[in-house]
This record gives sequence, structure tokens and C-alpha cells, in this order.
Amino acid sequence: MHYRFCILLVASTLAARAAAQTPGAGQPPADELQRAAALFSQSNWSGALDAYTALSRRYPTHALSRFRVGVAQIGLGKFADAEPNLREGERLGIPATQAGYRLAQVFAEEHKSDAAIEELMRSAAAGAFFGQSAIETDTHLAPLKTHPRWHAALDAFDAVVRPCMHDSRFREFDFWVGDWDVRPTGAAPAGPPARNTVTLEDNGCVVMEHWSAPSGSEGQSFNIFDRSVAKWRQTWVDNIGGQHDYWGHLENGNMAFVGDTPAPNGRLGRVPTRLTFFHIGKDSVRQFSEISSDSGKTWTTNYDLMYVRRPATAKP
Repeated sequence: MHYRFCILLVASTLAARAAAQTPGAGQPPADELQRAAALFSQSNWSGALDAYTALSRRYPTHALSRFRVGVAQIGLGKFADAEPNLREGERLGIPATQAGYRLAQVFAEEHKSDAAIEELMRSAAAGAFFGQSAIETDTHLAPLKTHPRWHAALDAFDAVVRPCMHDSRFREFDFWVGDWDVRPTGAAPAGPPARNTVTLEDNGCVVMEHWSAPSGSEGQSFNIFDRSVAKWRQTWVDNIGGQHDYWGHLENGNMAFVGDTPAPNGRLGRVPTRLTFFHIGKDSVRQFSEISSDSGKTWTTNYDLMYVRRPATAKP
């Protein structure tokens, strides 16, 4: 999401909340806020400064007005004047995500690089949703690009936007990602193999399976590390109405799931199921499924499949 859009989105939300309230000692009238907001959204910094200065004087506890005085001053290059207004706006209620970022702009322009980096880190730690490209193109922050912690700050913001790319637990099942030929384990090749294409989706958060077999079997599974319970979850659906649920974890380098699947032959009910993905090597994976008919006391093999990575030159 573009930085300017994020700023305007959060600012518009704050303005909408302010406008919805009944005017009083601490709340400007909605029409005056709207006129000031229009100047602000047009980057008319002189007009916005005048409008928000007037509002903040009449309504000294109104956080948005006071904060936008500081933002307008940044736009006009009045960096020393901006800092106290930004800090007061934050004290009155502006989120640290916004305040930290704007203070970083001020300190970067004043060549206070260490302080600017600290404010960026504070903004990111509070959950500011600004992409790396937006930060890198922010001209106010340009003096920070030679700072030894600049890339750490970028990573901190990226971890908010793309958290799964910064959490090693989401990478535990990456050994299954690839384009695979699949046959029963130990069986001699006879006819074309099944094909399973496993991809990383949604900023690396989801391991998605796309299965198809010569028999006509087709299905997909969604696999994600659920941070709320610190376990992996797989949900499978297919073209015969099957739906499988599993929970699991990495065990000795292999992904071990337990769950339940529909009872065989279209019967009502579900049966306990174990599903393990053995990481044989970078180009081979074994998928082994077991089911139980006695509530987990004993187990029988459901299927046993061997994956071999398809060569890059293989036909689609």
C-alpha cells in the first residue's frame, strides 16, 4: 500500500471519527474540519497550516488539529516548529504509528539520524502499515539511507506488511513447495504420474497445494502456520466433496499432521487420520496417510505416495 495513501487513509479515519462527534469545547464543527481536511489532502500546506492552527487554538485538546499543524509545517520545511506540535498531537491521542513516522521525517531533515531511526522503529513496533518502497521513496527520509540501521528499519516495516516472511515458523513446510510427479511409494512406473503443484501464496503465509491425477481426482489444500495456537493447519477440499482437517507441527524435519477425514464409501461420520510429509531430500518428499476405525487405538495405511520434483524441462 502506498505511503501517501496510508497516511490519508488513517488521517481520513481520524477526521471521520472527529466529524461524527457532537461539537463541544474540545471538538471542532464538522464543516470546519472538512474544509481543513480538503486543504490537507491537496497538500496545500500553507492553507492547511492556517486552518489547523486556527482550529487548534480554539479547540486546544483536539488531537488531529494539533498534529496536522505539525504535518503542515513539515510540508513547508519548518521542521523545528513541527516537532512540538507532533508531540502534543500524540499526547492528545494520535497513534504512535503516525507520530513516530512524522517525527522521523523531522529528525531526518534536521540530520539527527539516530533519533530519526529510533522514531521509525517505534512507528513500526506500533504496527505502522507502510511498505518498504513507500519509505524508500519518502524524500524526507532520504538522509537516512546511509545510516547503518536503515535496512533494519525497512525490515521492521516489512515485518508488519509481510509478517510471514519474517517468521521462520512459516518456512517449516517450504520443503513441499514445488512442481511434483507423484506415484505410489515403491511402485514401478506405469502410466502417467499424478501431478501436484505446491506454491507459496499471500506473501508467503499460505502453502497451497494443487493436485490432479490421471484418474480424474482433483483437489486443493491450504496450509498455514496458525500463530494463535503455534501449530500448522491443513484444510483439503476436492472434486468429490471431500473436506479434510488437520493440525500438526514439524517433527525431526518432517511435517506431522493429525486430524479427521470423511468416513469411507460415503458413509456418515468422520474418522481419525494421521498424515505425515517426510522430507527425503530437496527433490523428493514422501506423503504417508493412516486412518483408524477404532478411535485411534490401531492404524492402517490409507495411502503412501512418493513425490519426485519435475525437471524444469518437463512439459506442462
